[in-house]
Amino acid sequence: MIKAVIFDLGGVVLKGSVKNFQKSAGKLGFEMKKGSEVCFDEKLQLGKSSLRQAFERNFERKFFDDEFIELAKAYMGNWQLDQDVLNFAKALGKRYELAVLSNSEKSYEEKYDDVFREVFPVILYSHRERMVKPSLDFYRLALKKLGVGPEEAVMVDDARENERPCRQLGIHFVHYKNLEKLKKDLALHGVRV
Repeated sequence: MIKAVIFDLGGVVLKGSVKNFQKSAGKLGFEMKKGSEVCFDEKLQLGKSSLRQAFERNFERKFFDDEFIELAKAYMGNWQLDQDVLNFAKALGKRYELAVLSNSEKSYEEKYDDVFREVFPVILYSHRERMVKPSLDFYRLALKKLGVGPEEAVMVDDARENERPCRQLGIHFVHYKNLEKLKKDLALHGVRV
């Protein structure tokens, strides 16, 4: 029986895309190196790098302060709360333990943490925990903080590659596409929606 639902942030609770950020950066006159994606910068996600350093790595250049500020605004402006998903999670919280397990960086926490804490009692940010998905230990930490076994939890994530570690541990997995599909998929796992 499911006792806990674990949510990813980017692509689930937060709407946005790497492509949109790349377009915004391009309009500002900045081109990322080919195959680069700031929001998937592992040093940034592990809390071992600042956003500015991640930009410098991924754009292969230094930034003046005013350029960095504009680029950071475009980056954070790309990610917006999906209020419908947040309200749905809040309703689930009346019957299930809730958590966030996210490959994140400090600016997400600074911008949205107060809102997240109103809904999710357990929040595990990769930059704080110094672990990133798909690390099995990161998932184990979520289970421990929630006080549930793997068979009692379901992970909601937009990244299909994160299904594998969940399956390895016995955590149920829902690949997020949209809210309506999420409701149907969770119901298939026995979650009352």
